[in-house]
Amino acid sequence: MGTLSGNAIKNTYQGLLKTSDSAALTSSLKVIEDGSGVDSALSLSTAAVKVETLQINTLSEGSSNTVLVWDSSAKTVSKRALPIFDPITTTVTGASNPTVTIADRAGNSTAIQFVAGNGLSITQSSNVITIGKGSETVSTVSGASSLAATDSGKVIYVDATTLAGGRITLPTCAAGLYFKFVLTSDSGTAFKISTSDHGAGSQTQYFYGTVSIISLTDDETASQRVTSSTAAANEENHDNLSFDGDSATSGGVVGDVIEIFGTSTTAWLVRAILRTTNSSPSSVAIIGAS
Repeated sequence: MGTLSGNAIKNTYQGLLKTSDSAALTSSLKVIEDGSGVDSALSLSTAAVKVETLQINTLSEGSSNTVLVWDSSAKTVSKRALPIFDPITTTVTGASNPTVTIADRAGNSTAIQFVAGNGLSITQSSNVITIGKGSETVSTVSGASSLAATDSGKVIYVDATTLAGGRITLPTCAAGLYFKFVLTSDSGTAFKISTSDHGAGSQTQYFYGTVSIISLTDDETASQRVTSSTAAANEENHDNLSFDGDSATSGGVVGDVIEIFGTSTTAWLVRAILRTTNSSPSSVAIIGAS
């Protein structure tokens, strides 16, 4: 280190530090400069210290969990308690539709739930979540009934013998609705599947699609095809589906499957291959009026 001892002031004043106005410190910051008037990065007052750039060579770890915080508006440094969030914990609950909850030491948490749908199943065991193909939800109809939009996606067993002469009414049509009907018995008397506004006189919903009939007693087939444009132009004549297991113009015996898709707010698309005990199916009229 340099020393002033034995040195003349004229040879050492350049290395001495002083205030910029060479006066005593006040409550206002003053730049500290050397004896030649060159400013330093340090300013002092009787209440504060200011540095243009602060360099810290070594930091010692403190005993308390605190951090220094710089306030750019007030140009001050203060200390705050360091938030401690670890440890982070994860828990999985629920055998079906399991929920994964992530929580920290401060009590903050987020829950993520896995919910099955659209033909998927979700199960959880020992923190292992398994996603697979779900089993179809089954409902049984044995008499006149009305379906709801919440029944969409179900496999609906139809006891055609008991339903004979009755009607299944669909919910208001909407794109994405889907119903799958499986006949669990034969019916010698027609039953119907109808739109929700069937026979109302001001129908807006209709059926269209292709239905094929195969004879169980002879090598004969017949089909009915109704286009969307045809049905839309005359809804009142296309608001009903009629099934009869021994009819020449219809069909529907045990094991037959009828699929109905909502393709818009007014249109139901029908797809079915049915059978009849009649030997000569012809002039198929499954899609028709109420």
